[in-house]
Amino acid sequence: MSSAQRHSPLWNHPLKLPADLLLPATRLRVAYLLLVLGLLPVLLLLATDRFSFLARLAAWIGLVLAGLPTVTLLTNRRARPSSVAGLSLMITLCYFLAVLHEERLLLRWGEARITESAVTLAMVYAALSIPVLQLGWWLCGTLGAPRLLPRLRLPLSERALLIGGVAIVGWSLLFDLLRMRGLVPRSQQLISVLSVLAPIDLGYAMVLLPSLRPGRESLGWLFWGLTAASSLVALMSGSLAPMVQPLLVYLLGWLLIRRRLRVWPIVLGMLAVLLFQPVKGEFRAKVWDREVRLSLVERAQLFLDLSARHWLGGETAPTVDRERSLKVAAARTASALQLSHIIEMTPAAIPHQGGNTYRYFRYTLLPRVFFPDKPSAQYADVWAAVMYGYTTPTGTAHVMVGLPQLAESYINFGFAGGLVVVLLVGLLLRIADEIFAHPEAGTGALALYLFFAQQVMRTFEGSAGQFWGGVLQQFGLYALLLWFYGALVRSAQAKVRLPAPLSSVPTKV
Repeated sequence: MSSAQRHSPLWNHPLKLPADLLLPATRLRVAYLLLVLGLLPVLLLLATDRFSFLARLAAWIGLVLAGLPTVTLLTNRRARPSSVAGLSLMITLCYFLAVLHEERLLLRWGEARITESAVTLAMVYAALSIPVLQLGWWLCGTLGAPRLLPRLRLPLSERALLIGGVAIVGWSLLFDLLRMRGLVPRSQQLISVLSVLAPIDLGYAMVLLPSLRPGRESLGWLFWGLTAASSLVALMSGSLAPMVQPLLVYLLGWLLIRRRLRVWPIVLGMLAVLLFQPVKGEFRAKVWDREVRLSLVERAQLFLDLSARHWLGGETAPTVDRERSLKVAAARTASALQLSHIIEMTPAAIPHQGGNTYRYFRYTLLPRVFFPDKPSAQYADVWAAVMYGYTTPTGTAHVMVGLPQLAESYINFGFAGGLVVVLLVGLLLRIADEIFAHPEAGTGALALYLFFAQQVMRTFEGSAGQFWGGVLQQFGLYALLLWFYGALVRSAQAKVRLPAPLSSVPTKV
């Protein structure tokens, strides 16, 4: 590898598409066209009975539109990074692919009654959200807003990224282990503060970035070692999120920075959910709801044993409806019928809220210590769970039902007004892209960008207040800490007169 290649930017953003990449780009576009054409009969013929022909067709159109931002990143080297691409993939998973397995929506009194027209309208609404997101992203740039925005610059060396990332992930996993052993006080405020101080997904992004440089892919062993440790902690705790979160960071890192689509992390994440989701409730009933004294290794072994017994059978469960188990597990990622149920009941039974569920944004910058009556960031989730029949007021203390942001926008402003909210989300995504992902960003800002894009994907199936309500404080704090960390590293290198590492990650995008 030449010196120019070693120090080439992670993104060839300002450069034209090389001539030798034109043919692969054309092939990729043709492959995408063939893929979506092949999926048309699959969605039309194999969807569940809950979705009409028009709903299935709308799902297919939405799927086609959702793939375009990713195809643009993969085939056009001059296209700027867009977090809309990752969010579109999440909408595809939760809405368009849901027609293949989502059969019913259970409420506290039984199965939800949803008319065919509500389901069709929900799928049309979800399909339109993709071009509306893209329109908001484009309008922000066309109107000249990027020229008014600050550009974050946080250069960090490869060594600093790895040390800082490992420290963050290690501390977060250690905190989880201590909490499971009962060595951490059961204070929700304390847990929230410690979680903010140990953003494990930011740590994964910092560890992943050095391995994204061409020729440095071998550094990926550290990222996958931490992912394996996180998966083991997930088995001990009965939570699948620690297994999936690093896979999302990996997917977005390769997509937004290396401009490559890695499908196998998606498959691996889906496999983990399908294998363990059917027995997660049984594990929690045995471990969480009872006073049992199991070591951490015994907890992980119990989770594995329950999964093996479920899928392979045993004396207590000789036969298992595997098809049904697959659909139940897959339904955990489906929101199409939830949106349909909300459309069915709004405004027929519950009036449009006119922005009331967004009231947390009025107080988001006010410290709770001075305003004890400040509403919770999860106010909209709790309110919707009760009003739309998922649980009782007392049940919200034990069960959290997320209110997807697409559904929340419809609850407040209806069909047309809700899409205006989606347009604003697209504008906010462009603002974040301009702040974190520009040619002079530096690797610290890139790590924050991957963290941001991953959080957008994860939190879109919850209310807007959970993520957007604290995005300024959260990323302002982490940017300040990374700047201070970088300053300490540079000061230490200057004192001992250490030369810059030859393999340092370039600070330009």
